[in-house]
Amino acid sequence: MLKTWREEYRANQAARRRIELEQWEQEKRWREEDRAARQKAVAENAVDLAVHNANVKAAASVSYLTLVCHEDTWTFMATRAFGQWKPEWTQSVKPPLTASWAPTWAEQTNFTVDPNLPEGRIKKLPSGTARTGMQQVLLSGHNLTQLLSSLHEGAKEEDVAASARCSRLYNKLVEFVNLIDPDAEAGQTTGVTYRIDDSLDATHVKL
Repeated sequence: MLKTWREEYRANQAARRRIELEQWEQEKRWREEDRAARQKAVAENAVDLAVHNANVKAAASVSYLTLVCHEDTWTFMATRAFGQWKPEWTQSVKPPLTASWAPTWAEQTNFTVDPNLPEGRIKKLPSGTARTGMQQVLLSGHNLTQLLSSLHEGAKEEDVAASARCSRLYNKLVEFVNLIDPDAEAGQTTGVTYRIDDSLDATHVKL
């Protein structure tokens, strides 16, 4: 009786170890598949360095661009390019010392890169009686190259969501850069407005 019990116990233990090993091997395969899929996604998001270099060269000679986008979109890009940003900010230079601005700027630390966006270069846009969060930012060519460079690096991150966002926004800015004609007479389209504002096909909207 005792011998039979021991044999059953050993068989059960062996079966348990076999199941645990099979589970471990399956989880290992899943991890490897996830890692391969993540690497593939990031590789697809990345931009060739030579192409990026050409984009930065083209953007560097822009006088200024009036960029229209949501303040959250701008915050994501600006944080990466300049080290910090908050949606409610309308400039990157401290205004005169008054009680009204103290809560907003009290916790500010130094930017890693100076955005040089003083008062007047960021305007919150109203929509009817309510603000939608859309804003316009007057970017110099210098600002534009900073954004491109930071998004180019971000597209190579292992975090797939961050990589995808950086890649998409990089490509949206490149859409503007691709419109630049280096042979055109200078100053014809200074300050052109460019929107980051993808929408739905109106035929799919049911009111």
